[in-house]
Amino acid sequence: MGVFDRMLRPEESVFSNPDALDLDFVPKLLPHREDQQFYIANAIKPLFVGRGGKNILVHGAPGIGKTVSVKRVLMDMDEAEETAEVSWVFVNCWRKNTSYKVLLDIVHQLGYKFTQNLNTDDLMRVVKKIAEKRQSLVFAFDEIDKAEDYDFLYYILEDVPKKTIILITNDGSWRGGMDKRIESRLLPELLEFQKYSPSEVKDILQQRLKFAFYEDVWDDAAFDKVATKAAEFGDVRVGVTLLKASGERAEAASSRKVTEEYVSQAIDALKEIKIRSSDTLTDDEKLILRVCKEHTGKKTGELYEQYKTSGGDKSLRTFQRSLQALANKKVIELKATREKGSSSEVVYKGSEMKLTDF
Repeated sequence: MGVFDRMLRPEESVFSNPDALDLDFVPKLLPHREDQQFYIANAIKPLFVGRGGKNILVHGAPGIGKTVSVKRVLMDMDEAEETAEVSWVFVNCWRKNTSYKVLLDIVHQLGYKFTQNLNTDDLMRVVKKIAEKRQSLVFAFDEIDKAEDYDFLYYILEDVPKKTIILITNDGSWRGGMDKRIESRLLPELLEFQKYSPSEVKDILQQRLKFAFYEDVWDDAAFDKVATKAAEFGDVRVGVTLLKASGERAEAASSRKVTEEYVSQAIDALKEIKIRSSDTLTDDEKLILRVCKEHTGKKTGELYEQYKTSGGDKSLRTFQRSLQALANKKVIELKATREKGSSSEVVYKGSEMKLTDF
């Protein structure tokens, strides 16, 4: 007997639509986020009648529907007749973390492909020309706290007359790194996403289960175990990841039923695997954290020299912004010193930045 002989055939899969368990999947309906979606839509609404929209800073803990809610509103714009003249772009500032990369992504999303040899100023001129030909634009910037500079925001605020800017971050206190000239022009309204309750987490996971699996594939007790584990974190992504992993384990065992046994196996297997999260550190942040750990108690200026010696290539300003971000996540502590003109003292606290130890 071959190793593949005992596997379920494609038509026997427990999954009806595995794409619904992708962490980037955007459901048509978002339970328990209706009010937030209406708030976002109302910020954009003035653009439909030729006025400027409102700017929003969307914040809240990871895995509670911020990004998917913004994406859902933007996608719904494509289906509404009255929004035909309003274009939108969605940029992840973790992946596109400089003004050049952000603006390059924007012009590509807006359909302009002739970007070879263009610098940052050239790209902004392209954005400006596109904006002049369209009624208005919506700019959504996810994980805005990961951007290394915010010149692109200044350009957009100055050169695009009718727009809405939506900034998304896990850190409600984030305003760091923005020049006063940007902040005074941006003046965003704050939209906080509260954590889901256990019953809300269960509702959302039940919806995903219906999207992704054939009917009657899951044992009730197995699903309850996934929902309980996800509710412990208040993070729907934990539950979605476990739904997928449990289903895959059932299929690997040629089972047409997902039972508690497969959920337990999935939980055990995922203990040492990072779940993709805005809180997962970039390579540069890992380097900075390692420097902080090895030289805890040093002043920021001294740490920056160690960072450069260890191969870091960011500016002092970017380094200081990264330290503040790590402090906000309570991985390090910044202590003011009494010495006049001296920088803060940095203390490593030893926290881990990953969703593990279920």
